[in-house]
Amino acid sequence: MKRIELSEIKEIIKSNSTIAIGGFTINRKPMAIINEIVNSEIKDLHLYLLAGAIDVDKLVGKTNKISAAYVGYEGLGLSNATRNAVETGRVIFEDLTEILYYYRLKAGSKEVPYLLTESIVNTDIININSGCSLIKDNFGKTKCKIEVINPDFCLIHAQKADKEGNILIDEPDFCEKEMAKASKISIFSVEEIGKIAKEKITIPKEDVDYLIISKNGASPTGCKNYYLPNINKIIKFIENE
Repeated sequence: MKRIELSEIKEIIKSNSTIAIGGFTINRKPMAIINEIVNSEIKDLHLYLLAGAIDVDKLVGKTNKISAAYVGYEGLGLSNATRNAVETGRVIFEDLTEILYYYRLKAGSKEVPYLLTESIVNTDIININSGCSLIKDNFGKTKCKIEVINPDFCLIHAQKADKEGNILIDEPDFCEKEMAKASKISIFSVEEIGKIAKEKITIPKEDVDYLIISKNGASPTGCKNYYLPNINKIIKFIENE
């Protein structure tokens, strides 16, 4: 693990990379890191995430493909910037289900080429997603083969890190343990450095490549036990898209 400053992000992340983003809609998004990317020359990114909102909308001008289960603001409304980019053909949107998202990262974290599931065998997702296909297992049963993904980078904001680089996500994580292990380079921002009890460690230091201390680093999205989403700022952003 290496401690870095936010300004060093521009030297680490490269154009034409696949970037997995942690958090969920307007909660615990790595916004300080994302703002650094927005203000850089980095471009042509492939975003991979479970549920995006302002993070995706801010990066949409740097992006040529989005793979996600959802992009929007829940009760606050839909994403205008991402929707316009997709409808005009400037950005490709690859629709994921949550199980597809999880299994592709899980395969990456386990260093296997694919995982099998029956959960989406009879759905149209197989026809529109490049990461899955139908196969017969050893017993002749039809299953969905979900292929591995190893993102070039993952960006995750967490509540705390200790001095050794272990990470505490003080809430249910959004497949971020698998994301950190599957990604080639993992970048974390945290609210603070402090002590973490061994049994409370969410992501071990071995899965952390870079660490940034960034107070309010998820704002205007929320970070549990530190601050709530700034709804007024988020609404203003949506209105000005």
